[in-house]
Amino acid sequence: MVRDLRALADTRFDVLVIGAGVYGAATAWDAAARGLSVALVDRGDVGGGTSFHNLKTLHGGLRSLQALDVRQMRRFIRERRALARIVPHLVRPLPFVVPTTRDPRRSALVMRVALAINDVVARDRNDGVSDPALQLPEGRVVSRQDALRLNPLVAPDGVTGGAVWYDYQMTNADRVTLSFVLSAAGAGAAVANHVSAETFLVEDGRVTGARLRDGRTDASLDVRARVVVNAAGAWAPELVRTLPDGARTVPALRLSRAMNVVVAHPARSHACGGVVDGRFLFMVPWRDVSILGTSHEAHDGGPDALGVTSADLDALLSEGRRAFPGASLDRAGVRLVHRGLLPMVSGQGAHVKLLRESAVVDHATHGVPGLISIHGVRYTTARHTADEAVNTVFRALGHGSPPPCRTDHAPLWGGGISDVGAFVRNAVDVGESPVSPDTLARLAATYGTEYHRVLNIAREAPALGAPIGEATDVTGAEIVYAARHEMALTLADALIRRTEAGSAGHPGTDAVQRAAGLMAWVHGWEARQLEEEVAAVEGFYRLPE
Repeated sequence: MVRDLRALADTRFDVLVIGAGVYGAATAWDAAARGLSVALVDRGDVGGGTSFHNLKTLHGGLRSLQALDVRQMRRFIRERRALARIVPHLVRPLPFVVPTTRDPRRSALVMRVALAINDVVARDRNDGVSDPALQLPEGRVVSRQDALRLNPLVAPDGVTGGAVWYDYQMTNADRVTLSFVLSAAGAGAAVANHVSAETFLVEDGRVTGARLRDGRTDASLDVRARVVVNAAGAWAPELVRTLPDGARTVPALRLSRAMNVVVAHPARSHACGGVVDGRFLFMVPWRDVSILGTSHEAHDGGPDALGVTSADLDALLSEGRRAFPGASLDRAGVRLVHRGLLPMVSGQGAHVKLLRESAVVDHATHGVPGLISIHGVRYTTARHTADEAVNTVFRALGHGSPPPCRTDHAPLWGGGISDVGAFVRNAVDVGESPVSPDTLARLAATYGTEYHRVLNIAREAPALGAPIGEATDVTGAEIVYAARHEMALTLADALIRRTEAGSAGHPGTDAVQRAAGLMAWVHGWEARQLEEEVAAVEGFYRLPE
């Protein structure tokens, strides 16, 4: 995956995708897989926006039962299953447990009926999932004793039992997003991060591309395409507002700020649900931490104004303490604050109504051909929305019958594995290795079928097979690989999104300095830039005061 801005400027593409979050990444992969020439750009890094700030879970739509929306529920089930097929090494089953009470809405009887309906609607949830370890069991209602054993974080008063169901957790959500991008690049897409779209190019009333600005050099360039897909997330409405006045016919959606906190909390076997103010919060175990979330609040202002104040953080922790009095949540345990922007329909303050379904808007219906916008809501259904978007692209290109989509079963980069456990064991048993058996197992589970690419770097320079810091297992070879082959241009790209080093919290000063030195070696940074890169990473972890 090579960042070649000259090739971007010198080629007229079938489709230019603006925004390399999970929606744009999935769209680029689908379009390239169906034979279109594709360019994919992002103002920041791949998956560095709202896609990074998620709860790391892939939902089966159990909440859709509350609205009796079986159609939406089926979509969640299909998409959860599709991701288990195409990136099996990056997901695992995760049990959830919530308490039942005497409240009629959360009684054991109601939850038993809900889980039974869920199992009927999701009867094909494991179809095509070849790995036995990824098969999702049926839900069940457990006794009060078992409920409190599995979820000791809630107050025991009023608990009558517990409801248990299974979804998937992404062990490395950033590499799931990246896998879509790598797959697109492997199919011929031109990819560039740190390139912002400033405005659309318009000729005779039709969108024909976009004017971009390179965030590294501040140089501008025009990229032309027959169709432009605006998948810029919270910035998508901002881009539409750059069109001529007569073309701004689609009202911009309002935005809601979604917020989670990553806390240093002993990992548990189950994701635990607790109720506060009539809604559920969850404590989700992930690696060696837990993620508390999610809170939603109406966002005033543009996407660049997104921030979290000290009061915001304290409010979420306060809600967490009420939902989980056994968790001992405080500021000292906070390792990272997640915040992202999602489209909402209405609301004020903490009472918001999110857009229920992701939307694909063909602006040709409003007199602006050549432009398609995506308003994404949930990570789980991004692949499905990308399928819809690419179908719309083909229709915009004059194809009455788009070629079939295959991204629901075609493995993503590194994902061609039928049994992940056996694959990892075979990798460890290969023989002599420049890294420890535990590290080799982690590399195989992280990079899938392509783990040998990282291993080869450690073979060429054995010192790179060692961890970059005392508090992380990530090796120097992974940092070098990210810089050379995965378009990690900044220290944050490498530490926070390409590797596991910093995605769950600060990896340690020694790791930051070691990684910075390796990035400087690969990219030729001078001392001043190295200092700026380190300062940017430190600022990412700084909590509001």
